[in-house]
Amino acid sequence: MYSHLEKAFNKYLTSETEIWLHQDIFSAHWWSIVILNAIFFVLLLILIDRYRIVLISLAFMVSFVISGIADEIGNYFDYWEYPHQFLIFTHRFNAVDFAVIPVLMTLCYQYFRKWKTYLVAQVIVSAVISFIGIPLCVYFHLYSMENWNYFNSFIVSIILFIVLKMIVDFIWKQANKYSPSGQKKS
Repeated sequence: MYSHLEKAFNKYLTSETEIWLHQDIFSAHWWSIVILNAIFFVLLLILIDRYRIVLISLAFMVSFVISGIADEIGNYFDYWEYPHQFLIFTHRFNAVDFAVIPVLMTLCYQYFRKWKTYLVAQVIVSAVISFIGIPLCVYFHLYSMENWNYFNSFIVSIILFIVLKMIVDFIWKQANKYSPSGQKKS
């Protein structure tokens, strides 16, 4: 049974790779993915707080991982898909989650340190992502919603922002607790 599934999966991967190599790579959609993500990554490099670079880099890495996990779950359950991929061998480098969402999450974390202001800011950013950014990606065929809607994206985005702050604050607090210099959290 598993050998049949493995053969079918390998055939699917071969077909997907062929489509990507002959139709997707270097297409207008592919270039828009590259440019969009490059713009947001450069934006992060310009705006990152140099005095808290370790903390903000940690926030970026955590946001990249949790948005990637959420994306993998959504792809697995067929909630959405990305018709065009930056890199075919991983869904983590796709139209939106590669840099755009993690950068927005990271900058929100950087600029809004207190929970109250962070919650307000992340609701606003989540609304912009869900009700402006995602519809634009759908319109330009960078994102396809199968069994999903914009409001669900809004709720999941809020949850991801909260999880980001909880994880990064916890790690930073633990690191400062056990650091020899006894640095206070920035």
